[in-house]
Amino acid sequence: MRSVSFSVPSWFPAHDPQAPVRVHLTDQESAVFLWLATGASNAELAATLQLSVSTVKFHVLNIRNKLGGVSRLQVCLLAALAREGGRPDDDVPGTLSDGGAAAVPR
Repeated sequence: MRSVSFSVPSWFPAHDPQAPVRVHLTDQESAVFLWLATGASNAELAATLQLSVSTVKFHVLNIRNKLGGVSRLQVCLLAALAREGGRPDDDVPGTLSDGGAAAVPR
């Protein structure tokens, strides 16, 4: 299992902005999570990752549940922060463990 850890911005609902969120994702969930930052559809993700559309939907649902039942858009925003190292501006620090972001082209 890969651990994705980053600080959640203060505008993100349902989380204490001072507490880092640590989510444990499988390798496939991590790949789907990082590709969600591109805004790709389930079909596009399936083609890119060589998975079935139903498998992508399964992973997206698992990711959303592990993040506290957030929306797909919120997951996409968090994935974008994780891919960029969690620093869209100076007040949102963060990292992605295991160097997983390097495996995804920008």
